[in-house]
Amino acid sequence: MGENLYNKLKYKKENGEKLDWDKITKEELEELFEEDIPDSMVSDLYNVSQSKVTYKRKKWNINMRSSIRKQIIESDLYQGLNAESKKRLFDRDNLENISKALTHYIFRNGPVEDMHGNGKLSQQDMKILNKFMVDRIAGILETIYEGDWLKLELLLDFYSNFGTNWDKPNPDKKEIELLYKKSLEIE
Repeated sequence: MGENLYNKLKYKKENGEKLDWDKITKEELEELFEEDIPDSMVSDLYNVSQSKVTYKRKKWNINMRSSIRKQIIESDLYQGLNAESKKRLFDRDNLENISKALTHYIFRNGPVEDMHGNGKLSQQDMKILNKFMVDRIAGILETIYEGDWLKLELLLDFYSNFGTNWDKPNPDKKEIELLYKKSLEIE
């Protein structure tokens, strides 16, 4: 048999090593699932009940859907789709749509919307702010499309002197990941 994880673990157990269920990683349990090792065989390896294995697998969202999703992401198909997405995103004809979508994502659908809803910003204020944001984002995108990296770097260098006392950024990709996973749902 090949050197898959199950065979390695089985070899360890047969040679007297006690496999600790509390130390199994999500990646290891995923790998066993992808090797088509039933929960009952995993439970035998670790000397725990099958329900414990099933519980942990479900808790970590290890199932057929996640396995298929992972295979898609790691496949040549994904790489091709990703390259096509890059091409579409770097198409100047998409500048308006991308600028508006990013304005909604970055600005409009955040605290400013609450401020608007609570009457702190008028409809006219929102129009001015939205137009400003769309135009600024479009300017950055156009600079990127034109390959004017020096101009972009000089802009960023100038503005890097402001906000030095702000909190460090915590990249917020929750919505990006949520939308990505939702689009890959396999029924």
